[in-house]
Amino acid sequence: MKIHCNKEDLVKGVQTIQSALSARTTLPILLNFLMETEKSKVKVVSTDLEMGVKHYIPAEIESDGSITIPAKKFSDILHSLPEGKEIELSVDAGDKVQLNCGRSRFSIIGAPKTEYPVLPEFDKSEFFELPVAAVGEMIRKTIFAASSDETRHVLNGVLWSAKKGVIEMVATDGRRLSIIGKKIINKDKEFSIIVPTKILSEFMRILGTLDLSVEPEAKMLVGVTDNQIVFHLKETILLSRLIGGTFPNYEQVIPKKKDIVVVLPTKELLAVTKRAALCAMDRGGAVKLSLEKNKLNISASSQNIEFNDELGADYSGADFSVAFNPSFMADALKHVDSEKVSLGFTTPVNPALIEPVEGGDYRFVIMPMRV
Repeated sequence: MKIHCNKEDLVKGVQTIQSALSARTTLPILLNFLMETEKSKVKVVSTDLEMGVKHYIPAEIESDGSITIPAKKFSDILHSLPEGKEIELSVDAGDKVQLNCGRSRFSIIGAPKTEYPVLPEFDKSEFFELPVAAVGEMIRKTIFAASSDETRHVLNGVLWSAKKGVIEMVATDGRRLSIIGKKIINKDKEFSIIVPTKILSEFMRILGTLDLSVEPEAKMLVGVTDNQIVFHLKETILLSRLIGGTFPNYEQVIPKKKDIVVVLPTKELLAVTKRAALCAMDRGGAVKLSLEKNKLNISASSQNIEFNDELGADYSGADFSVAFNPSFMADALKHVDSEKVSLGFTTPVNPALIEPVEGGDYRFVIMPMRV
């Protein structure tokens, strides 16, 4: 193999696939990434056997071939090279990779492609289109509520449920829940899958490198099988195993009625929640919300510090108090796009519902804390 490419393109390609490299592995080959020529481009691939990433790099190909290269060392070499230079990369019969850039010469020992795991191929006729921006918004509004507790495996992902032209995404860690639904899929597509947060985080990272203002209606291809999902986004392909198991019956957690509803300015409520959180840093610390006539009192205390504040509220019911984990409250409010937010309650021990006032296709549910 012998190729010529820009340093910036090669750096971007290696950075794109690095998230799927296995940091802890008993298979040394997984510390490498695969590079091979394919249809006048160079493909770089990494996998940790749960998730895989492919990225295509523009290059001038002098001769075809493939090699796997130690990722960390190769990345360090690339970052040491001068900007704006062309790189010539070649592989000899002994799997030695020769990298030339200006007057710099590096040699690094690789391993043949035959030692690298084969990533599954998908039937492209089964792919369907989804709008990139809408999927990004849905992931952003749910992923934060997923659990990181590895003992609760099915909660380490986001439920994707497609039915009657609507995709619904749901995430929960058992103490809070986030749900959003959009009419963005063909009506004939129906599935219910749990997508790991790892691939969704990687999708969001790659999405952050794209300028969607140039192409706001951009589409991507998605493929779903019984145990895998694949995203084809521009020059990058992400694929992952799905999480097996049964997602909890989340619908029974979402309050069906609201005996008490109070509408508040979103930014002000978020700001006062963050201030209260400074006094609830201890493990299990809570922020207390107390509704009185025409106002909401917010308070928090720990061993050495106390906090009190209030917001004006259009409320005329009986006095009502409830306590929440301030981090859960702040996380939900950060993802409310409207100027005002609605808080719905039934009792101090039942789930509370947080919704945008100006309309929206998402809701957040938080379990109160016992104080």
